[in-house]
Amino acid sequence: MTVPVLTLMGLGEEPGFLEGYGPIDPDTARQIAAGAPSFTRILVHPETGAVLSVGRNRYAVPEDLKRFLRVRDKTCRFPGCNRSAAHCDLDHSLDWQFDGLTAHDNLAHLCPACHALKSETGWRVLHLGDGTLEWTSPTGRTFVSEPATVIRSASPVPRPAPEPRTPAAESEPDPELDPAPY
Repeated sequence: MTVPVLTLMGLGEEPGFLEGYGPIDPDTARQIAAGAPSFTRILVHPETGAVLSVGRNRYAVPEDLKRFLRVRDKTCRFPGCNRSAAHCDLDHSLDWQFDGLTAHDNLAHLCPACHALKSETGWRVLHLGDGTLEWTSPTGRTFVSEPATVIRSASPVPRPAPEPRTPAAESEPDPELDPAPY
């Protein structure tokens, strides 16, 4: 069964989905979940539904998260390397053995040579958000690796409301706001 967490908490009314049956109403989903012996948390992209994280529940990267990361990265993310992501490993930036998550903000494509360099030398990597990585060399120099495709959350960025125009402003157009047509 799949149920949005806000529905389980009583803060939302999205339906659940019972495998082999289909959509179920929120009350039935909460009733079934109340008797469940355990849960597996899966974070999904709010617009596409692509899996973004399975947390510490599993080391292996789910296929839809792999697709998401291939689109985001396209190449090895080590500074200066441009080997195709198709020939790279998915690396847990914070190693799984040190409590790293299997999540979009802890995974990046590294070709075998760069993966070995990261794992066996003093290179460190930090996820800054939107897929941007900050690499620090063993000597302390930093390098930024931008994603090939920035994939943002579906929530829109609020924009300020336009200022109301006064009658005087309407009679004399401002060339910056109303450029001449070409």
